Amino acid sequence: MTVSIWTEEELREQIAAWKQALLSASTGKSYTIGSRTLTAHDLPQIRQQLEWLHGQLSMLSEGRGAGPRFVRAMPRR
Repeated sequence: MTVSIWTEEELREQIAAWKQALLSASTGKSYTIGSRTLTAHDLPQIRQQLEWLHGQLSMLSEGRGAGPRFVRAMPRR
């Protein structure tokens, strides 16, 4: 099971930053997040990061990222 280490607010901030990177890179400009500068060459990686962040946000929204989840199972004979 995967547990998100992010809060919803943190994920939304990250998504906003990566969306800005996508817009900048797609118009031929560069964008810096932390120590990394992204350009049009990085568009596939930017999209991949956005997909991952949206997945993390979905997990939190569905309650799967808040901690351990227990499921009952009955063995088959």
